[in-house]
Amino acid sequence: MNRLTDLPWWGWLGVPLVAWLASRLFVTGLGVISSLSFGRAEIGLDQAVPKALNLFGSWDTTWYLDIARRGYAFDVGQVGEVFTNVAFFPLMPMIMWLALAVGLNPFWVSIIVSNAMFLVALVALFNLTKGRFGREMAVRATWVLALAPPAVAASMAYTEGVALGLAVLAGYLAWKGHFGWAGSVAAIAVLTRPTGVLAVIPVVMLAWALGSEGRRRRLVKSLLPACVVGLGFLAYMQFRQGGWNLPLEAQAAWGRGQLGVGLLSLLPAKLGQALGGLFGGDLIGSRDLLGKETISELTGLSVGDWSAVVRDVLFGVLYVFLLARLWRREGGLRSPWVLYAFLVLVVPLSSGSVTSLARLGLLAYPLAWPMAEWLGEGGPARRRWTAVAALVMIALMVAQLANQSP
Repeated sequence: MNRLTDLPWWGWLGVPLVAWLASRLFVTGLGVISSLSFGRAEIGLDQAVPKALNLFGSWDTTWYLDIARRGYAFDVGQVGEVFTNVAFFPLMPMIMWLALAVGLNPFWVSIIVSNAMFLVALVALFNLTKGRFGREMAVRATWVLALAPPAVAASMAYTEGVALGLAVLAGYLAWKGHFGWAGSVAAIAVLTRPTGVLAVIPVVMLAWALGSEGRRRRLVKSLLPACVVGLGFLAYMQFRQGGWNLPLEAQAAWGRGQLGVGLLSLLPAKLGQALGGLFGGDLIGSRDLLGKETISELTGLSVGDWSAVVRDVLFGVLYVFLLARLWRREGGLRSPWVLYAFLVLVVPLSSGSVTSLARLGLLAYPLAWPMAEWLGEGGPARRRWTAVAALVMIALMVAQLANQSP
């Protein structure tokens, strides 16, 4: 073996590792520059977060650290009306709590875990795609996910890296026929965020598709762990906090309505507000595109509070385009990959909010396949310009963290 590529592990790890290193170095470098240039984020900064990485440890990270140190709030009388930490699922706080228990900095541990799980996502996606479509497609899909602008959140002390890694790994293990392991991994994903439970869908559908012989046993392995973990968390919220549905009700404080109902009751009004902000109005809760009212200071122009909503709407349009291509390629909702990606997008939207749709849609990892296919159809020029556009968007999304949550 005279070359690195001759090593036995290179075939299944090499491309994802290179894509992970290149993309994470770029994102982290921008994060340090932006943190030192723009100062601390507008909302939330815990003492555990170093100055050079403050943009990667603000916003929701502060809530996770609060839960890790103090537990879930006991005063839940205004849940849904004011911000409260019961809105957040427990896996990331548990990781931080374990770090505190052994005397480690909880921010450093959580951000290392988040980045490591993003590598797991790339490795699992590469090998899943290679098995289904061949190596060339796998290479493109891996770079698509690595350079996806919303994957900025996978380098933060957020749940995206962990949730994505667990979801892709569960899907890959199920595709390989390891339903016990796949179901267990999907069960852990249930504790990451509300849409984490969707990781079980490809596992169950693939278990069902193998035929009637042994189907019951496969389904039990696929579904039982997620049911036990999910019901255990809801039972904890019921008996410890007084309401099993508190994590869902608490979302209302962030402008999200009931699932399904909010699509009609809130979404039109929010989009109207966004358009008003875009054309000169003001949308409460959003911020300047570049942080710290940069454009206003440099030009004297008033920048509306619309940039985050525009970001999420634009990515929403891209997701719909890719979902349509995936739908045609895979045969509609009968495909576990299509149904999973469809629900990852529809569930947040059904609350009536486009807030953070860009990063929430990152969990729809099968969308990397139609994007990779589209890049392959266009030749080298299309791939170069798409890569440049992705890098520019990554830079904007990192800079935006100073005044707007991802």
